Amino acid sequence: MIGGGRAAIAVIAVWAVVAHAQPGASTSDVLREGNTAALAGDWQHVAQLVEPLLAHQLAAADLGEAHRLAGIAAFFQQRNDAAERHFVAYLRIDLAGRLDPTLYPPEVVAFFNDVASRHGAELRAPRSPPRRSWWLTLLPPVGQFQNGDRITGYVLGGLLGTLLAVNLTTYAYLRAWCNHTDGSAGGGLTCSVDRSDRTRAAMQLRPYNIASGIGVIVTYAYGVYDGVQGYRRRSRELAIQPFVSILQDSPGSTVFGVTGSF
Repeated sequence: MIGGGRAAIAVIAVWAVVAHAQPGASTSDVLREGNTAALAGDWQHVAQLVEPLLAHQLAAADLGEAHRLAGIAAFFQQRNDAAERHFVAYLRIDLAGRLDPTLYPPEVVAFFNDVASRHGAELRAPRSPPRRSWWLTLLPPVGQFQNGDRITGYVLGGLLGTLLAVNLTTYAYLRAWCNHTDGSAGGGLTCSVDRSDRTRAAMQLRPYNIASGIGVIVTYAYGVYDGVQGYRRRSRELAIQPFVSILQDSPGSTVFGVTGSF
């Protein structure tokens, strides 16, 4: 009964950690505060607010805004390479993006415009969707990384690695110490070494072996489910891609359209 209770606790813990792996719902509040700090010229505070957001999965609009603010903050912190990377990432999401010269100092506006000009051809070039494989969804956390769900991938990878290590280690000790188990948690455990301390140790290890084994199965099953759902979601997103192109030979003319597989 004790072993079963420990197994149940382990299963609940697996679900709880995975369920809380997603970023919180306060992204818009953080970006709003970041914009306020940017208007006040507090660039260190802007960086502290928005750069941690980039480690999470964000909506495209929020991701673009986070890169824009992070680029401005990096520029005023004399990190021009980082600023350029952030601005390029922002322009990949919003090719028509600009910095309002009435809100930001002219030097950062000029830097942004220079980045947009130098990377213009690259940004306007059509991008092929990344090659993806459905079979990788059966290999968590590889499927999560393929889908771009990095945080979930790290959590699942850590859980699977830890649980597998516990399961294999306890199994190795039980295999070395005991000849037979009758299926109950500790009851009827027969050990090859005629020492009561080994028997007690084996009885204490067996619940951990069972709990970690169940945890591996549950985590793997959730990983496959999450990978399949993410694969389907990404497939729908990549099916139709909007694009914006500025015609070089017709100043002021812009073409809007969509590309995809039909």
